[in-house]
Parts: sequence; structure tokens; C-alpha cells
Amino acid sequence: MKQPKTASVFLPATLVWRAQTNAAKYPFAKVIRDQIVAAAQPWRGLSDTHLFGLFFGNTIKRSWMVWSNGYCPSCKKSVPMYTWKMNALKDPWKVRCPHCDDVFPKNDFGAFYASGLDERGIFDPKKADRKLLVNPSGPQGFGVDDGEGYVEGDKRWRFIGAYLVYGQWKQAVHGGIVALSAAYAVTGEAHYAHQAGVLLARVAELYPTHDFGKEGVMYEGPPRSGYVSTWHDACVETRELALAYDRVREALARDTALAAFLKKPSPAEVLRQIEDGILRDPQRNLDKIYSNYPQTELTLAILKTVEGWPGNRAEILALLDKTLEKATAVDGMTGEKGLTGYSVYATSGIATVLALYARIDPNFLPDLLRRNPRIGEMYRFPLETWCLGQFYPRIGDCGTFAAPSPTYCGVSFSTNPGIGASMFDFLGRLHAATGEVGFVQALHHANGKTTTDLPHDLFAESPERFQEQVSAVIAKHGTEPKLGSIDKKEWHLALLRGGEGENARALWLDYDSGGYHHHSDGLNLGLFAQGLDLLPDFGYPPVQFGGWGAPRALWYTMAAAHNTVVVDGKDQKRVGVAITERAGYEGLPAGKTTLWRNEKTWQAVRAEGAALYGIERYERTVGMADLPGGGFYVVDFFRVTGGQDHAYFLHSGYGTVATSGLALAPGPDYGNKTQTRAFRTDPHPKSGWSVDWTLEDRFKTRPKNAPTVHLKLTCLTENASASLCESWVAPGNYNTDTDGEWIPTVVVRRQGAAPLDTIFISVLEVYQGKPLIKKVQRRRDKLGQIEAVNVSLSNFSEDLWTLASSHLSYQREREG
Repeated sequence: MKQPKTASVFLPATLVWRAQTNAAKYPFAKVIRDQIVAAAQPWRGLSDTHLFGLFFGNTIKRSWMVWSNGYCPSCKKSVPMYTWKMNALKDPWKVRCPHCDDVFPKNDFGAFYASGLDERGIFDPKKADRKLLVNPSGPQGFGVDDGEGYVEGDKRWRFIGAYLVYGQWKQAVHGGIVALSAAYAVTGEAHYAHQAGVLLARVAELYPTHDFGKEGVMYEGPPRSGYVSTWHDACVETRELALAYDRVREALARDTALAAFLKKPSPAEVLRQIEDGILRDPQRNLDKIYSNYPQTELTLAILKTVEGWPGNRAEILALLDKTLEKATAVDGMTGEKGLTGYSVYATSGIATVLALYARIDPNFLPDLLRRNPRIGEMYRFPLETWCLGQFYPRIGDCGTFAAPSPTYCGVSFSTNPGIGASMFDFLGRLHAATGEVGFVQALHHANGKTTTDLPHDLFAESPERFQEQVSAVIAKHGTEPKLGSIDKKEWHLALLRGGEGENARALWLDYDSGGYHHHSDGLNLGLFAQGLDLLPDFGYPPVQFGGWGAPRALWYTMAAAHNTVVVDGKDQKRVGVAITERAGYEGLPAGKTTLWRNEKTWQAVRAEGAALYGIERYERTVGMADLPGGGFYVVDFFRVTGGQDHAYFLHSGYGTVATSGLALAPGPDYGNKTQTRAFRTDPHPKSGWSVDWTLEDRFKTRPKNAPTVHLKLTCLTENASASLCESWVAPGNYNTDTDGEWIPTVVVRRQGAAPLDTIFISVLEVYQGKPLIKKVQRRRDKLGQIEAVNVSLSNFSEDLWTLASSHLSYQREREG
């Protein structure tokens, strides 16, 4: 039988020596090394028998949350999603309420579990002593969990089911393997490798028997697939197990004491068991490690690399090339939506994996780029869509309502990457291979605009040289990336930039409604200026209110939750097509841009998306022009032909509103399953009415004591009702236990016989103090073929926007 390979692939002796040298020389490296060692100490004193017993069989149902939209049985306060507290090594078999700190389950589940262990150390619920299922200090039965949860009427809290995932597995077992293997790599102490080996061998024995798809619970319902965890976490966990094994296997190959403890004839047999259960079983069961593209492929590459590199180098490179071809197919991206989330889950994951190869082979990344030139485009995409150094368009399932994104999101920066590869170093390598200075500016920005301790890499070849190279780039090109207007035609995102410095702004238009993790957001409009997200997308659906299918979560994906037009009360067509060789995760239907102007003092874009509703016309034209003193305004033409009910929705961020020119009275709700309320309507307003938002700087992104920012909407739409209502939003992420807030929303609505033809015309001005726009008027030619908007300014200038079927023109004249 062929002997397993023993040398580490990703941490060869040269890198281990470099880590030891750096830790002795550089304070930042010593901190990283010391924290790696400290992280392993909770396991240091545990016996082999104790370690072996930490991992459990698949005989207890595992749950992805105690209760997705639940509360504490004691204090009754909301405890949604992942907010229960667990500490598996200090407080085994218990979860704590984050509010009252009460502990569940009330019974001693550890004793109950021990009473049911069979000869293999696997829990058998039929053998367990049910007399132990008692609450010794409270009401009979209160808080008692036998592994199937504590039940109170029709409510069920899966304390143990969730603890198995987040406590015993992620903390005690998987966390122990990662921490101990890392400690061995930086110290060379065989004891750490031995302990990691005990855990790895036990996991390898039982890991193949775990199937979350059959044994798990997700949002109180059926799951998809996975191992101990659900599929997406199982994918990354499996990759991390393989890398942990790679770090310690040279020591395990000499560990006869481990073989004796495991009752194996030799250390080689221990390695075979680990490799079969952790490296090969996932390759035979890819569905268990299925994840958002290309995470599964990245894990597969790591599994194969740890198993057979360098003998299978050609196979690995072919796999990576094929993966990158798909992963970069849509303007350098996968096409998956969720710009700061799922979209860059791919770029970040790819960076983490490619950086490991680059660390052991300096030619790896340049060679890979020559074969896959769109890799550079992949990391430029999150650079080019980063606005004002503070925001990203919240397109799809990502982010928090109106919140900033103050760091480049193409990679996950950490000033202490531990045993992993530094993303500061990766972007430095990427700059060297592509010449893109924005990568250096991004890493410099993420480091607080300083070179101190760069590249935060225990394995850095020369931190001084890296810092000198960064300093040279910043001295020559400045700290901020020089970004212009862009139209990502494959990803369907147009972004107009104008102004400079504190007056910089970015107006974006999303013109599709498809792909995985997408929303019904075709022709949705967004705007960043003055340190605020002025037309924010709602962000990641609040799944803590009952899962993805709950009304509040579905609301976030609806067309009416976006700054767009809803036709006949319906969502746009949304198709998440299967991944293809050509188009990655691209969704259909999609629109396209038909007009693009990028002048010095004004910019404009038009996108048509009739396919989004299957109607004759669904088209938005937006222009942005400078105002004296650094201000600006936006003109918005939205033309819809088809259906019999057109509703233009517009909301800003947190704040209050004042109206002018409207006679509002209580009116009927919009309905259509939207989370809107408190409608006040003027059924027949005159053209030129306005709504003025006074905006709150909730996230403190503006200078202290800066003037209040206003967003003023002036509406020129004719023969339409105007309503002011409230839309529900959930502040914070999906762990937030608040019941949400209500923000002001404008709805302009026309109804009539099909095919209804409407042109919504609006002007949006952002100002501080007093507005510079005095008056806005709508004009048209006698045949109604050309629409025009006059914008009169306080300095006596006059702007004229003229919209025709084939063009948009803009001119400014000064009276007198």
C-alpha cells in the first residue's frame, strides 16, 4: 500500500523558519505568533480521552438556530438567529440568553449524554437515562431538552441542537483542530500536533456519517445538505480541516503514541484514516460541501492539493483555471448579487486560496494571471464600485440599510490573519502582477492610511521592503483611487461620478432583476453624497422574522422596496438561471444601457428594461449636473408603457420630511403585500409639488458639527396621485432583535386603461442650508415627442434638459 505523503504543502520548512525569524524581530509578528499560541491553550491540558470524546455522532438532530425568530423562555426578550451565547469548553452543553444571562437547558444534558454512549462513544438516545431529564431548581419540565428541544405548547427551543453546531462542533472540535495545528506550526511543539491529531482522527472516523440534509433543522424546517454544519459552512470547514491536517501531518507521521491511543498499527494508518474521512469523503460527496460559486471548487482544489501536490499540480492548475473562467465571466465577477456580501464572497474566498499558493510559489500568481487575465478585473470591480471611500451600491442580499462600507470589500482584511495568508500581502502581489495602483491604495486605506506593521503577515519575506513599496506608490499616486464613471454592461450596473473632495458624489442605476441572491430591483436608483447614502437600498433581508419566506424578508426583495416603478402591483420577473460556462450566475431578464454621457460638468445614463415586466417600455434616463459652490442635482425621467397601474416609489435614509404643494389626507394603502402603512394622499396635485427630507447622520459618517443635509424631490409628473407613507426597515443585521423602524416614502401613482403610458419626471437636489434651485418647470413640444425640464437657479442661471427618444441634451445659460 502506498505510503501517505508527510511533508506539508502550504507550510514548508522555509515558511516556518521565516515565521520564527519574523516573530523574533518584529513586534507585530510576535503579537500574531503569541495570539496563535494563546488560542490553543484551552485544549493544552486536556487528555487524549477527553479530546476524543468531544466529537459526537450524528444521532442528535442539529439545528442552525435555537429558534430563528424566538425569545428567551425566562425573560421573554427577543433572541433571534445566532444571538444565544455559548462557550463549549468553559460551559459545556449550555446556551445563555444575551439579555438575562439565564442558562439552558435546565437539565444536566452532559450527564444524560454520557449515560447514552455506546461502545464506540456515540450517543444512543434509547440507552440514555431519561430520569436525568429534570430541572432541579425550577418548575417541573421547564427548560428541559432531551436533544429534540424544549417544548412549550406549540413553541420549540432547540437548545442542544444549536449548541451541537455552534458550541461543541465549531468551538470545541473544529476550533480546537484549527487552533492546535496553528500552534504547532509556529512553535514546532509536538504536543500541539498530537492533540490536533486526536481530534482529526475522531472527526475523520465520524465525519462521513454526518449529513445535515437528513439530520438538521433550518429555520424550523427542512435543510438542504451539509456535514455537521449546513452546506455553506461545511464547505469552508472542510477546507479548514484539510489545511489543519496539512500543518501537522509531518509530526503525526512520527507519532507512535497517537497510533497506540487510536489502536492503529502505525502512524501511517492514522494518516490514511484522516485522509479518507477528511480529504477523500468530501470529494465523493460534493453535495455536502456545495456552496456559493466557486467555494466548492476552491475547497476541492485544497483537498486535492493536500492529498497529492506536487504530483497532481497539472490537475490542480486545470481545476483552478476552469473555476476562474466561470468566476470572472460577468465583468470579472460571478454575476451573483449582493455586492458587499455574496458577490464578494467569491472574490474574498478566491483571494484567500490563491494567496496560499502564492506564498509557496512566487511565480504562481503571475502565471495564473497570464492564463486568466480577468483575475485583475475581478479585484478591480469592487474597487471601481467603491464610492467616496465610504459606500457600495446595496444590490441584492447584502448590507444594512443606509450603513457605510468604509473598507474595500474585494478581500477580507485582518491585521492578525494568524496562520492564514495576509490580504495586505495578496493585494501587494496583485499590484506587482497587474500594475493597478488602486490595490495598494485600498490596502493602505484599510491600514488606517499608514504603512505601520504592513503587511501584517507572519510569513512576510521582508516587511520593510513591502512598506517601502507601498510608500512609493502612495507618494506618486496619492491615497485615493482615481475612479471615473463606469457602466458594467455584463453585471448591469451604471455608476456616474461627479464633483471632487467633500463634494464628490456617485449616482448609480441597477438595470437587471436576476441572478442568485437578487432582488426585484430593475432600474433601481441610488445616490451617495455628503457622507450619506441618500437613496439607500434596504439591504440584506431580515430573515430573523421567520426565515427567507417570511413577509418581512420577502418585502426587502420586492420592487416596491426599491427606488423604481412598480407595474400592476407586481414584482419584476426574476430568474436565477443555472451557472453556465459563459455567464456565471447571471440572471435573466436584464436591461441594457442605451445612452451614456460623461462630460466635465454633467453626466447621464439611460437604461431600458422592458423585459423586466414583459411590457412595451420600461426605461429610465437620469442626468446629474454641477451647481455653483460644489453642489449638484439629479433629473430623472422614467417612461413606462404597458399595464394599467404605475407606481413610482422613492425613499431616502433616516430622517423627517416636509411637503410643499400637496393637500394630503388619509388615503388607501398600496397593499400588494408590501410592508407600508400610514398613507396620506393628494389625488390631484399640481405639477411642481415637492418633498424635502431632513436627513439624520445616524452612522456618524460626516464631520462633527457639519450642517444638516437635505434631499429635495420636486415632481413634475402629470395626472398622477401623490402619497406620503411609511416603509418598514430593520436597522442592523439579521441578528438584531429590534422590531424595526418606519421611514418616509413617496409614492407617485397613475392608473388607467391598458396599455397605460406614463412618464414620471422628478428633480432631486442635495443641499445644506438653502436650496440653490429656485424653480423647476416641465415643457414639451406640440406633438408631445420631446420632453424638457427647465431648472432655474438662485444665481440667475437657467438649465435646460431636453429628452428625446434617441438622446438627452443639457445646456446652461445665464440671464442677462
